[in-house]
Amino acid sequence: MPENKNLEKILKFLYQIGKLKETYRFGESKTLKGDSSADHSWRLALMAAVVADELKLNLRLEKALKIALIHDLPEAITGDIDARLIASGKITKEYKHKKEKEAMEKIKKFLPTKTGKEIYNLWQDYEKGGTSEAKFIKALDKIETLTHFTKIEAPGKIDMPELLVIYGNKEVKNFPELESLFKLVKKEIKKDFKKNNVPWKKEYDI
Repeated sequence: MPENKNLEKILKFLYQIGKLKETYRFGESKTLKGDSSADHSWRLALMAAVVADELKLNLRLEKALKIALIHDLPEAITGDIDARLIASGKITKEYKHKKEKEAMEKIKKFLPTKTGKEIYNLWQDYEKGGTSEAKFIKALDKIETLTHFTKIEAPGKIDMPELLVIYGNKEVKNFPELESLFKLVKKEIKKDFKKNNVPWKKEYDI
C-alpha cells in the first residue's frame, strides 16, 4: 500500500502543535498558575458546543468549533504572549499579531495545501472577528479565561487585578448573546476580589 504523503504532513503538523500541551499561559506572573494553551482550547471548544446549543444560537457550529480549536495555534511557536505585556505597554497588539501571523504562515506549511489554507483562513477570521462564528469564539475565549481566573482566585495573585474587571467587555459587546453568561462569571470575579481583600471600586459595576 503506497504511503499517503498528506497523512505524513498531517502527522508532522500534529507533532508541531502538540507543543501547545507544554505552552503555559500567563507566563509574566510568578504567582499565577496558568493552564496550557491546549487545555484552554479544549475547554473553549466544549463551551462553544454546549453554550451554542443552550442559547439556540444561529451559528455554523462546525466552523465555530474549528475556530476554537485553532485560534491559539501560533502559540506552538511564539509561546503565550501575556495580555499584561500589552496592557503595560511593553509590547503592542500589532507586534503580537505580526509574530502570530508569521507563526501561522509556518504552521500551515506543515499541512496539505487545502487544509493548511482552511486553517490559516479560519485563524485570520478569528483575528479580524469578521463573522458571527469568530465573534462568538472571541467573546467566549475571554469568558473561558475568566472561569480559569475564578478557579485560582486570581485577584489576589496578579499585579494588575483591574484587568479582570474589563477583560472581555469589548468582545462580549460585539456578541451580546453571551451577556447573561458573562455577567454570571463577572459575579464570581467580584466575589474573588472581596475574598482576597482586593478593593472593588464602584465603577467596576458599570
